[in-house]
Amino acid sequence: MESAKNTIKSNNLLKKGDTIAVAVSGGIDSICLLHYLNSIKKEFGIKLVAVNVDHQIRPNSASDSQFVMDYCKSIDVPCYKFNIDVPQIALQKKMGLEETARICRYKVFDGVVEKGLANKVALAHHQSDQVETVLLNIFRGAGLKGAGGMEVVQGHYIRPFLNTKKDEIIAYANQFGLSHVEDETNTNTNYSRNFLRNDILPKLRTHWKNVDANILNFAKICKQDNEYILSQINFDDIVIENKTARIPLYKFASPDPIQNRILLTCFQKLGLAKDIEKRHLAIIKNLVQTGQNGAKISLPNKIKASLEYDELVLCVPKQKAEFVPKDFKLGKTVFDDCTITVKKTSKFNVLEPNCHIIDAKKLPKDVKWRTRQNGDVFAKFGSGEKKLKDYFIDIKVPNSIRGEIPLLASGNEVYCVLGYQISDKVKADNDTKLVYKISYQKTVKINKT
Repeated sequence: MESAKNTIKSNNLLKKGDTIAVAVSGGIDSICLLHYLNSIKKEFGIKLVAVNVDHQIRPNSASDSQFVMDYCKSIDVPCYKFNIDVPQIALQKKMGLEETARICRYKVFDGVVEKGLANKVALAHHQSDQVETVLLNIFRGAGLKGAGGMEVVQGHYIRPFLNTKKDEIIAYANQFGLSHVEDETNTNTNYSRNFLRNDILPKLRTHWKNVDANILNFAKICKQDNEYILSQINFDDIVIENKTARIPLYKFASPDPIQNRILLTCFQKLGLAKDIEKRHLAIIKNLVQTGQNGAKISLPNKIKASLEYDELVLCVPKQKAEFVPKDFKLGKTVFDDCTITVKKTSKFNVLEPNCHIIDAKKLPKDVKWRTRQNGDVFAKFGSGEKKLKDYFIDIKVPNSIRGEIPLLASGNEVYCVLGYQISDKVKADNDTKLVYKISYQKTVKINKT
């Protein structure tokens, strides 16, 4: 298994202290992967667990899972088994079995990592799987990224066998006398991958002897070209946080390939790339062209795209937790996404970051921390009193976050817009002796424009 060892070392897949969850179906590829990683675990200082998912699609699925459990016990590797009624879920979601099984399987793998049972998941995809993936992606209309195929490392997923030929895996199984189970659905050409594997590729190989190598080389070139184009894009001025991406509109003066990659990268970083197609990118770019502040469109998976002043915002709107008003007091006041600390002091010559200074005598005693209400007014420095809504518009606060900003107010009079400004009515002056120093720390960053 020199090819696997080279892939592991050249990509630094295994680090001392890693706990690797090996996805094991019971087929020859996953059994060989588990056996091989188990044979080198001391060399790399890693621990192994196995994860088996019974999709309950096939009559023999339960016995296949039992085979995996028995094999893991025989080599002293802990195994986590999960049962998922994929046919029922597919019926409810009105999706195909193949796609539903894949989504459910990866949810299980992600859950294993989220629960701390492992920090990486090893998948048994090999060179022939890569060939099939590249062709399937092309047939589905993918661009350079899809044509580049699967990655050896993708988040917490690793593929040690991705540069290993199927013949090597079969030879390895024979060398160590490894038993495995056969998935009877592998011959069902109603599944796209099986159709490609069993019908199309054998015919291609009879005409072009080097077809696999040529496809893999093509994928490598596509991957390199895509990575180069991405390296030429400056993402520093794109803010991605709290499941929201904010893209400056001037980015859309770039050529189409750059715009497309900016959008796709944002969707990927948000974990929202699934079902986003070329036509959706075109719809978003048309929205940008309108330049109409506040304009919105809906995309797959409840994604909203909107124009907020000089930014395009991509997000899945979340149900906002109710902001319960709290009394203004010395010490700490904690909200779900913000901690406010108030001190009374006579030392206020130097204004610290994330801090407001308010004249203690000018602030009414009945002020409270709350969010905006109808009829709120605010006196901006040197501009007189105006509606809070107009103040937000003046300083270009995105409408999507206005309702989240903590306000210090009495009645409809707002004396502090946290993270932005205090009212002209409570500012310190030459006669000020004592002030409230209001410091704040947001667990969700205040989005200043």
